[in-house]
Amino acid sequence: MTGFGAGESTAHGQPLRVELRAVNHRHLDLRVRAPSELSDLAGIVEEMLRARCGRGRIEAQVLWRSPGTSGSELDFERARRAYQQLVQLRDELAPAQEVPFAAVFEVPGVFVSKPWQRDDVEQALRSATELAVEALAAMRAREGEALATDMRARLALVRQSAASIEQHRPGMLESAQKRLIKRVEKLLEGTAVGLDPARLVQEAAWFAEKSDVAEELTRLASHLDEFERTLDSHGESVGRKLDFVVQEIGRELNTIGSKANDAEISRHVVELKAELERIREQVQNIL
Repeated sequence: MTGFGAGESTAHGQPLRVELRAVNHRHLDLRVRAPSELSDLAGIVEEMLRARCGRGRIEAQVLWRSPGTSGSELDFERARRAYQQLVQLRDELAPAQEVPFAAVFEVPGVFVSKPWQRDDVEQALRSATELAVEALAAMRAREGEALATDMRARLALVRQSAASIEQHRPGMLESAQKRLIKRVEKLLEGTAVGLDPARLVQEAAWFAEKSDVAEELTRLASHLDEFERTLDSHGESVGRKLDFVVQEIGRELNTIGSKANDAEISRHVVELKAELERIREQVQNIL
């Protein structure tokens, strides 16, 4: 599922921020970007993501400006030597001139980058990454609940249509028998071929049995129950299992549509397939 999460900490007085952006993907695909100063620590972010995220394409960005580039400190020893040398030069060239102390700050090398401790930065990075992962998981959970609510509503519509088919099934079987008898009677009309009523009833019953969709409806109900149980479960394979169950539901609908030579049932099958396709699209969001 898609999602965004961010976490922030502080390292050496500078904010350290980790941002995570996730999109759907069948496997776990990680991409971590970090400042050059933290290139050797980028593996920490990837390690934490692999431990907490099962799948998805996740882009992680670490934002931090090290004290070495954002500020510096005065090297007292270098500044002292620099001022002494400026005074010495003044005495040689212009004894009457005053040497402003601010001139020391213009001497290259008197300011040096502030050192930073790797352990402190690593701790801040772990903290920010943990917060970002939690925020991402929370957003994904909210999206998952919304998807589950939508699929449950559509599942209820599928159950209603399946119940309508079940209610119509006895009448469909009786109608199929009557149609077969009338068709045979019309074919034999005006011929010398005799009609065996018992054999005709037997053939009509066989035809009706071949058109019966009771077994398919039973399996369909079982698949719908399994789909709902899977929705209520938790685990990394939920999306793949739902995708499999949707395929099985589709197979039963195809069989019902092909076996039942009935306009009313065909109409319900079309409605069922439309809802199933919408469910399939939602399942793709959690694969």
